[in-house]
Amino acid sequence: MHSKQGIYYIVSLTGLTLTMLFFAGGAYANGLGDVLHQVEQRAPQLHAASARAGASAAGIRVAESQYWGHAETFAVTTHYNNARLVNPIGFPSVLTRSLFDQNTYGFGAAYTLPIDIDGRITAKVHAQEHLSQAAHQGVEQTRLSLFAQTVSLYRGLQRLKGVKQSHLAHLKALQGHRKVTAASVKVGRVAAVELLRIEAEIKSVEGLLAGLHGDEVRLRATLGALLNQGAFADAVESLNATPSGKLSSDGSDEALKNRPDLLAANSVTRAENENFKGAKREWLPALSLRAETMRNQGYTASGANTWSVSAQLSWQFWDGGRRFANSDRAQANKEVARQQYQSILNQAKAELLSAEAGWHAASEQYQAATSGLKSATETERIQSDRFNNGRISAVDLIDAEAALARARADRTTALANWWLADDQLYLAEGNEPLAYTESGDK
Repeated sequence: MHSKQGIYYIVSLTGLTLTMLFFAGGAYANGLGDVLHQVEQRAPQLHAASARAGASAAGIRVAESQYWGHAETFAVTTHYNNARLVNPIGFPSVLTRSLFDQNTYGFGAAYTLPIDIDGRITAKVHAQEHLSQAAHQGVEQTRLSLFAQTVSLYRGLQRLKGVKQSHLAHLKALQGHRKVTAASVKVGRVAAVELLRIEAEIKSVEGLLAGLHGDEVRLRATLGALLNQGAFADAVESLNATPSGKLSSDGSDEALKNRPDLLAANSVTRAENENFKGAKREWLPALSLRAETMRNQGYTASGANTWSVSAQLSWQFWDGGRRFANSDRAQANKEVARQQYQSILNQAKAELLSAEAGWHAASEQYQAATSGLKSATETERIQSDRFNNGRISAVDLIDAEAALARARADRTTALANWWLADDQLYLAEGNEPLAYTESGDK
């Protein structure tokens, strides 16, 4: 009965694995680079960030449009408290009532062109250019943030794949031991307690596999959400090779020059500097040119077409304290941007140093796990020989096999963690993971 349950469990796991492999239309194993490219194309967060960058770029055109002023058409009606002369070309030789009207109207078109002698428009344009740069760098930051989530999920799936293979191999060996031990119990060669011990070990491994399955479902669902689809159902590549050993610098500013969050913060700082300049320039005089053509006349008097060109130089000497307040606000925003940049720089340095330390630690853990696997393999070989020679029981052998399964799982976990640390090191520098670059070169 127990043997049938074990076989059923193995078949169920195999069927589940095959279903997940073929659910997306084939058994092709997607590499991390392929998945990163898919995230880049499908992630809604990245599309939203790109749309925001487009809106910010349009803001440059809005700011630049102020250089060209504005044209307008108008209609006006005016009512005076007494009759007045309407549009005289010269002093009339004969004064008639038709030349006078207290109700007049007119219509025409005008064009006003500001002359940016005070530099207000230029400051706004430059500020918007920097903000647009920050928005585009924000797109890159969103992309790398999505990549960081993706590599964590994908490396987790690779770890689960290797660990599951180790435990499935252990489960298969236990199934064989159970069959042999059950036969030995029937003929009285071994005590029934040994069979119970094997059954307990089988249940333990089956419980581990069930837990791994739950973890895999969670990781696949989360990765699918990044891809803007259902649960990620493709197979993942197995972990075999180790990272190339690429190391970074010591966390200097030069190593962080590609980080988009730093570039964006620097662009925001420059934008606030321009806003501060613009606030200061509001104290300067403003100059504008205006050209106007108009048809005006009275309701009972004949009118005429007139045109005019004028230049206006103006200076506000009082505005209720608006310019003082605007200047103080711009200066405060400038200081906020400067401090935020420094904060992001400090955080970036800490992340890079942490990523480098994590890389070294993961490398050492992998070396230790590899040594542990060698020891466990040799122990299992020795115990297997002793079991075949009848010197130990199956219960003694399964302890060595369990230790070997754990060592294999530990090595797989260590290798996955090393690769994840390698990916995080690239990301900490503001670069795509190596798998993304290699996939793009294919």
